[in-house]
Amino acid sequence: MSGSWRSALERWLAAGLLDAAAADRIRAWEAAHGDEAKKSRLTLIIFGFGGLLLIAGVLLFVAAHWDRLSPGGRFSLVLAMIAILHAGGAWASRSSQALAATLHAIGTAALGAGIYLAGQIFHMAEHWPGALMLWSAGAAVGVWLLRQWPQVLWLAVLAPAWLWGEWIQAQPPHAVWRGMTPATIGLFLLACTYLVAKPPASSERWRRALTWLGAIALIPTAVGLAVATDMDRALYGTEYAEVEGKALIFAWLLAIVLPLALAWFLRRRELVWVLIALAWAVIVTQISSKSDVGELALFAMLALGAVGIVLWGLKDRERLAINVGVLGFALAVLAFYFSSLFDQLGRAFGLIGVGMLFIGGGWLLERARRRLIGRMQKGAA
Repeated sequence: MSGSWRSALERWLAAGLLDAAAADRIRAWEAAHGDEAKKSRLTLIIFGFGGLLLIAGVLLFVAAHWDRLSPGGRFSLVLAMIAILHAGGAWASRSSQALAATLHAIGTAALGAGIYLAGQIFHMAEHWPGALMLWSAGAAVGVWLLRQWPQVLWLAVLAPAWLWGEWIQAQPPHAVWRGMTPATIGLFLLACTYLVAKPPASSERWRRALTWLGAIALIPTAVGLAVATDMDRALYGTEYAEVEGKALIFAWLLAIVLPLALAWFLRRRELVWVLIALAWAVIVTQISSKSDVGELALFAMLALGAVGIVLWGLKDRERLAINVGVLGFALAVLAFYFSSLFDQLGRAFGLIGVGMLFIGGGWLLERARRRLIGRMQKGAA
């Protein structure tokens, strides 16, 4: 039995919102059913780990016997692997939805492996983003038929990967690192959209899964904005070709319109927060870190973006967003210290400063985080 509901129950009793009999019934119900959520999470972890081991074993078996099989045998094996996994998921749905979702998720993973293996078997023309497109289409069919959150996660990862691959393939030779700014802005906006996918009153698992995906991807994509922009500036005027014309315009449209359309589908009016994130991303891409002033401005913008994520978490009563914002702020301060101050202090004083930063700054940030979460919980109560 967790302690969070206990403190809330005591506050409600003290405020006269509940009588003693109702409080006793709540305690009895929690004693009987309070561990179900923990058991559900443990089941998901066990099934997820077992699914990873299962797909790894299947792939190792196929790799060990691949050279001994004819092209027809290889293709039959690939089809059988996908069919057996999805058939097993359909059979397991009668007794365990968690097991069914696990097997269907592994089946979608096997679909991607099957697509690439089929291309190798029949020596198809090499265009690797096309395989990602087919894999994304398979995940979309899984979302439509199964309505399970692992399928939503597959689609949320594969569709951007396909568009990223198409953008890389569309660029001129030796221009892989040119024109990455629209792609990184698109991925950053998509991470923000995923983060705000779950309304406060929603209990849908697929929305929660998208929120976790956005939380994981947000900080790396934010850092990627500055890296891609500096790379564009570093290669300007060199022998590397520049992406221009219709391809660049189309890339900018996709990078902006698709995340905004998804944000409108998920949260309607909360789209304004993604628009704020877009304005922040555009400003970041205009800052050059080559000068001291530019470097300071860049780290200040990163810290400001982290504060914005915290404010969103408070507004939406989302603890995960608050944690991501606090972590982003800490990383921005730490990166600024190593980039601008560490070398000037010398090795000994620099290490002392790092220790003080970790101990003192970590204590202050953790204290601030707990206060913010406490304020959020009071507002929710």
